[in-house]
Amino acid sequence: MYNVLIADDEFEVREGLKLKVDWQGLGFAISGEAANGIEAEELLKAEHFDLLITDMNMPVMDGVQLLDICRSHNPSIQIIIITGYESFKYARSGVRSQAMDYLLKPVTRDELKTTLNKIKEELDKKKLVHGNSEMMQWRLSQYYKEMKQRFLLDLVRGHRLPSSSLPERMRLFHLESWQDHNVCFITAGMRDSDLQTASVGRVPEKLYLPFELLCHEMAQSYPDNVQMFHDGAHPGITHFITLDGIQHEFAQDITTQTRSILTMEVQVGLGLPVSGLERWKDGYIHSLLAWKSAGRKATQDRTPVVDHSPLLPEETNRMLHRCLLRGELDSFRSVIRKELADSFRISTSHMIRSLFQISLLMESTAIEYTRPPFEQESTWISPEWVLWLKTPDQAELFLMHWAQEFVNQQQSSEAGEATVIESAKRYIEENYMLELTLTSLAEQYNYYPTYFSEMFKEAAGVSFIQYVTEVRMKHALRLLKETQLTVWDVTELTGFRSPSYFSSKFKKMFHMSPSDYRLLHSEKNDNDDPKK
Repeated sequence: MYNVLIADDEFEVREGLKLKVDWQGLGFAISGEAANGIEAEELLKAEHFDLLITDMNMPVMDGVQLLDICRSHNPSIQIIIITGYESFKYARSGVRSQAMDYLLKPVTRDELKTTLNKIKEELDKKKLVHGNSEMMQWRLSQYYKEMKQRFLLDLVRGHRLPSSSLPERMRLFHLESWQDHNVCFITAGMRDSDLQTASVGRVPEKLYLPFELLCHEMAQSYPDNVQMFHDGAHPGITHFITLDGIQHEFAQDITTQTRSILTMEVQVGLGLPVSGLERWKDGYIHSLLAWKSAGRKATQDRTPVVDHSPLLPEETNRMLHRCLLRGELDSFRSVIRKELADSFRISTSHMIRSLFQISLLMESTAIEYTRPPFEQESTWISPEWVLWLKTPDQAELFLMHWAQEFVNQQQSSEAGEATVIESAKRYIEENYMLELTLTSLAEQYNYYPTYFSEMFKEAAGVSFIQYVTEVRMKHALRLLKETQLTVWDVTELTGFRSPSYFSSKFKKMFHMSPSDYRLLHSEKNDNDDPKK
C-alpha cells in the first residue's frame, strides 16, 4: 500500500475524495489529512508519504508554498493538485513544481481513478528500480566480503601474493594501517564437551550459525580494532585479528557473551602479538595452538589461553611440505621422527605441540591440493586423538598413516604434476578477480616459471594466459546476463586490467561488444517469456 496525504481546507472535499474510489483496491491507504499547509508540513516531517493530494488555495499556507516545502522533505513524492477553475493559475505553478497531475473541482470518480492508476504505475516502476538497486548493492557487498575472506586466508596461510597487487588489495579492504601495527590473533570455537550447559536437544552444528552471528556482531562493536574471518575447512571456529592491547578485553567479551546469550562455553586461544604481514602466519598458528590448549584445560573458568610455544622452523615446514607433495615418505618419516624425538626430550606437552603443528601443516596441504581432505571432516577440531599418543613412536605411526593416505590419493589422481595443475586451476577459479601471473603461481608451487608454463599447457590444453582469460570471461558473461553492472564494474570484478582491454578481448572472442551481448541476452529473455 502506498501512503496518501490529503490537504484541503474544506472538510467536505476531503471526505468526498475518500468516498469516491476504492483506495485500498487501487493500492493506496489514506494515512493523513490536513486542513492547511502548516498541518501538512508537520505530517510530512513526521511520516513518509508516497502521494500528496492538495488544494492550491488554502489559508495559513497555500499550496504553492507547501509544494516547495514538500519537495525539500521528500523529493520523490508524487503530487496531485486539485483546484477550482478560478484558481487555475495555481495549477500551472504546481506543474512547474513537478506535480504528477491536476484535477479541477468538482473531481469526478473516473478522473480520480484514472489519475491514481497512472500514479500507481509510476510508483511501481520506482519501487522495482529501487529493489533492483538494493539487490545489486547486496550482491556487490557479498562479492566484497568473499574477496576479503580469501585475501585474509591467503595472508594468514602464508601464500605468496603478487607484490604488485598487494598494496592495491590492502587499500581495497581498508587494511593499510594494519600492516604497520602489532596485531594479535584470536581463535574461538566450540567442542561437544562445551555444550553441557546448553539446552537439551541442541547439537554443535545447530549452534554454528548463532555463534557466527554473535561473533560478527561483537567484531562490529570494535569497528577499527578487530577483523573477523573464517576458514571453511573448520566449521564452528571463528578467527579474529585485533590490534595489540585489546585482545584480552575482546577475548573475555567473547567468553562472557557466548555464555550469556547462547548458554554455552567457548574455547578461546590467543596468539602472541606479531608485526608485519610476513608474521601473520605465525600469529595465526599460535592462536590455533592456544585454542587447542584451551580444550585440554581442566577448569570451569574458561579464561582465554595464551600460547608461548616455539613454532616449527620454517625450513622444517618447507621440507615436510615438499616431501608430501613429492610422495617422499622415507624423507618425511626422518624429519618428523627427529622433530618428535627432540620435543619429547623436553616434555610430553612439547611433543603434543609439535604433533599438532605437523598435523596443521598436513591438513593445510590436503586442503590446498585435494577437495575435501581424505573425504572426512577436519581432525584438529576434535583434538582428543592426541591424548593417547604418549610416545614419539605412537605419534610417528599416526602421522605416517595419514601421510600415506595423502600420497595414495595424490597418486590415484594421476601423477603429482597433474595434481599440481588441478590445484592451480582451482586456485585460478577461486581467485580470478585478483592479479594472477605465471611467475607468482609457479613460485607458489615451487616450480621454475618456464617449466611450470610448459607443464600447465600440456595438462590444461591451453596456455596459462588463455586459461585465466577464459575463466574470467566465463564470470564476465554471468555478470552481464544476471546484473546491470557497468562494463567498468564487470572489468573490476573479473580481474581484467582495464575496460578497454576487457572490451577488446570480448569482441575478439564473441564478435560483439559487452553492451551488445547484454542487449541480445535481454531481448532473448523477453522473447522467451510466456504470453499472458
